[in-house]
Amino acid sequence: MTGPGGHPGEPRLWFVDPLTGQPLEDEAEQTRPLPAVQDAVPARRRPRLLPALGIIGLIVVLVVGTTATYQARTAAPPPPARDLALPDPESPGRIEPVIEGWQPVLSDDHPLVFDVPPDWKLEEPDVAVGYETPAGELVTLQGVARYQRDFCPGSDLSARAMAGFTTIDEGEVGSLTQAAEETTLRWAAAAYGSISGGRAPKTEIGEAGPVTVLDGGTIATSVTTTVVPAADGPCSAPSVAITAIALPLSALPGSGRYHVLLVLADQEIPDPVARDIVLKMGESIRRE
Repeated sequence: MTGPGGHPGEPRLWFVDPLTGQPLEDEAEQTRPLPAVQDAVPARRRPRLLPALGIIGLIVVLVVGTTATYQARTAAPPPPARDLALPDPESPGRIEPVIEGWQPVLSDDHPLVFDVPPDWKLEEPDVAVGYETPAGELVTLQGVARYQRDFCPGSDLSARAMAGFTTIDEGEVGSLTQAAEETTLRWAAAAYGSISGGRAPKTEIGEAGPVTVLDGGTIATSVTTTVVPAADGPCSAPSVAITAIALPLSALPGSGRYHVLLVLADQEIPDPVARDIVLKMGESIRRE
C-alpha cells in the first residue's frame, strides 16, 4: 500500500475533506476547488488521526499492514489573532475535574469527559490515535491521555500507558460484557500482534465487574484482558493490561453504539499504572 509518490511498505498518507471524510485528490489535482458540502445539522469537529507509534514501547504498529495518517485540510482562512485569545480561567464553559488534583480529558468525537492523574500528558481534543487490525479494521481512541510519554529513546509518541474513548457498534455484540471483552481483544490484536507471520498475542480475559459512572447514575462494565505481545519492540514490557469500561446503551440513547473508556497499561515494569487508578478514571466518566 503506497500513498502519492510513496513506495511499497511505506505508511500511506491521505488528505481528507474535514466535512465529508472523503480522500482529496493528489497534488496534481489539488488546484480544483473542493465541493461545497453542507451538513443537515452542525457536526462535532472531526478528529485528526495520528499514527499509533509506540504505545507501551512498540514502534510503528505491530499488525498486518500499516495505519494511515490522516490530516484534515480546509480552505478556510486562519482566524484573526483576536479569536485566538485564551479563554478566561473563570469562564462558565471551562471543564473542571471531579477528582481533586487530576485533569479532565476532552474529546471532539465523544460527548464524555474523564479525569487522569496530573502526571499524564493530554493530547488535543481533536486528535485520534489508531491501529489497524489484522482484518483491516481501523480502531481508534479519541480524547487521549498518556502516561510517561516519550519514555523510550528513538520511539516517537511512546508511552507506558494510554487512555481514551472508543466505540463498538450495538449490532456487533450481544451484551455490555461482550462489548467490553471484544474491545480489549480487538486492541490486543491490533496493537500487540506481529507483522511477521501474523502471530497473535497471548490474551487472558479477566472477570467482568461493575463501575459506577455518570455521577453515580449509571453502572458500566469493566473487563481487563492481560496481553503478552507477540513480538518484542524497543522498550516493550513483558505484558500489558487492557481495561475496557463499557457504558450501557442507555447512557447515550439513540447512538447505536457502546461508548468505551479504554486504558492500555504496561505491566511488570517500575511504577506501572495500578488497577485502582484505572477504575478511578472510569468512575470519573461524565457527560461534557
